[in-house]
Amino acid sequence: MIAGIHGKVVQKMGNVALVLTDFGIVFEIVCDMQTSQELEENKECYLHTFLSISQDSVTLYGFSDKRKKDLFLSLTKVSRLGPKTALKILSSEDVDTLISMIASQDVEGLSKLPGISRKTAERIVMELKGEFENVGLKDMRTYRESLEALVSLGYPERQARKVIKEVLRDGMSTSEVIKEALRILSRR
Repeated sequence: MIAGIHGKVVQKMGNVALVLTDFGIVFEIVCDMQTSQELEENKECYLHTFLSISQDSVTLYGFSDKRKKDLFLSLTKVSRLGPKTALKILSSEDVDTLISMIASQDVEGLSKLPGISRKTAERIVMELKGEFENVGLKDMRTYRESLEALVSLGYPERQARKVIKEVLRDGMSTSEVIKEALRILSRR
């Protein structure tokens, strides 16, 4: 219905952006947290959108890139997983990591995301694993072990995730990732 919105961000309230189009219409768009952080008031933006209509509400969801929107739509296909939960999942992790978790059937990693129970994580994996079979995977075990190690050393989880994503390459051992991440973190 409404595949995208181009306009100027006139106001941001948490993860909700008010976007004024050239036609004078202001759309209220609910975004994932990363998209919301990228948007700046009084700046132009383009958001890939999805219009959700339910008995209770009509909501326009917006994403900074098409891959986020596509993953959001895939997540909403999972039984008993609505748009609000799908948005919460997208807000807690980047697209590549989420796709890797689903493709590698990482129920443990998915169940650690805010608001996601083990049963929900199992449903996501069961219903979506086929969609992401041919995706190149990072070594999720190395990722998780490195993240746990950095958090146990006192680094904030969000900062640790960001640094690990910067340094992790296929074939790296956990100790190599931790060593490289600590080198970067010590300079910040």
